[in-house]
Amino acid sequence: MFIIFSLQTADFRGQTGPRLPDNFDVQTASALDFFYLLFRPAMFADMARHTNNYARWKATQDQPDDKWVETNENEMKAFIGINVIMGINALPELDMYWSSNPLDGNSAIQNIMTCNRFQKLSQYFQVSDRATEPPRGSQNYDRLYKVKPVIQHVSETFLMSYDLSQQAAVDEAMIKFTGKLSFRQYMPAKPIKRGIKIWMLCDSNSAYLSKFEVYLGRNTYNGENGLGYNVVTKLTDHLRLTHRHIFFDNFFTSVPLMKQLLDNGLYACGTVRTNCVGFPAELKKPNNVKNRGEFKVLQKGDTPLTASVWKDKKHVHHLSTLSQPDETPLATRRAGADVLQLRQPHSVSAYNRFMGGVDLHDQLRMKYDVGRNSKKWWKYLFWFLLNCSIVNSFIMFKMVSRRINKRKRINHLDFRLELVRDLIGGYSKRKRSGIVLDYPGLVDVQNIHGHVNGRLPGPKRRCQYHMKQLNARRETVYGCTVCNVHLCKEGCHHRYHNQ
Repeated sequence: MFIIFSLQTADFRGQTGPRLPDNFDVQTASALDFFYLLFRPAMFADMARHTNNYARWKATQDQPDDKWVETNENEMKAFIGINVIMGINALPELDMYWSSNPLDGNSAIQNIMTCNRFQKLSQYFQVSDRATEPPRGSQNYDRLYKVKPVIQHVSETFLMSYDLSQQAAVDEAMIKFTGKLSFRQYMPAKPIKRGIKIWMLCDSNSAYLSKFEVYLGRNTYNGENGLGYNVVTKLTDHLRLTHRHIFFDNFFTSVPLMKQLLDNGLYACGTVRTNCVGFPAELKKPNNVKNRGEFKVLQKGDTPLTASVWKDKKHVHHLSTLSQPDETPLATRRAGADVLQLRQPHSVSAYNRFMGGVDLHDQLRMKYDVGRNSKKWWKYLFWFLLNCSIVNSFIMFKMVSRRINKRKRINHLDFRLELVRDLIGGYSKRKRSGIVLDYPGLVDVQNIHGHVNGRLPGPKRRCQYHMKQLNARRETVYGCTVCNVHLCKEGCHHRYHNQ
């Protein structure tokens, strides 16, 4: 029976925000430094090794490929960087990036590697050891094996690099894929109707992705309380006894889930379907909640579990364990030219405020999607994980970076461009001489031995080569981004590093 009592909620006990290594300097850290916290440099060496091994294995299965040359860690970074550029500068056909037409060609990509080389890397690209893959039907067979090392890696780094705030959201995301795949999902009501479904736990305030799980089908979840119950309890098991607030939609919400989370030391709030077992019948179609702004809240005994119905344009139903039954914040609504100030249950207000963490992360991720179309499903999942790593590193950068920049505010695009520049560095695998770029710092013919010439943050400063070697005063905003030394672009960068 549902009756109204006052309730007490325990204080939040967790830490919040990025968890950085002791030697991490937020005063000077670059976009690449933040990215390496989540996608460590060793991953590029592993990808190069797996790609080379796969190319050798394919040579034993088919005719040897005379055009294949083994790759290395630096080239793999450049390959990933090019894919990130393609997400920023999207063109419909791959070969358009290498076009001589200035209207569609990309001189930066052309200077890094040829189109043929990029296609060869794409052809043999692997992130797992093909030789040790368990055969289909064997006891150790894993449907995610082809991308498992990356899943395990970023799952660990995402968790250990950031502590969620008090509010977190659980929701689903879709990776578009229309090919043949045993665990491909069809969701006609979603913008992406066919693809790979991912369960995600994100910070409601920053949109940081903390934990995720690839959905392989209902038969992978056991239990009597349903799929939604199992997903939420699994994604939040590391948050036990922290008294965080977890938000989710009506796909997940049930009375057993709310009780289980409460037993785990977590409070929760979610929209609920009226046919949910245990939801009070008098709130399903209430006779006394007919006009906009009217509501009714009931509480189950002396527990924190409350059920509510609120009339907006239509009835909205919630279950919550974090809301005071008598707390009714204001909601602003428009009715034609009129502005209405309506009272609403606390659960409605809290849900609307904190449920959007996963959606915000998806917006950031899909703004500059990474990776080209492929017939291989696992590549879509890999690019998803790489893109999530970029978004998470950008979120951390915004929160803790104290670096002095020429621009007051570094936005998402600026962060990606800086990350691409640092990933590529001075790498170029073209047989002919490089193309001089107008974009400073992305790839420059002066870049040698790992030193990168580019625009440095802050105001102009004296060129160190002019000052020390020529005893002359000349100021510049350019310099070596590795040594953090100001140097003119007109030959000083090369002469300084070859004295």
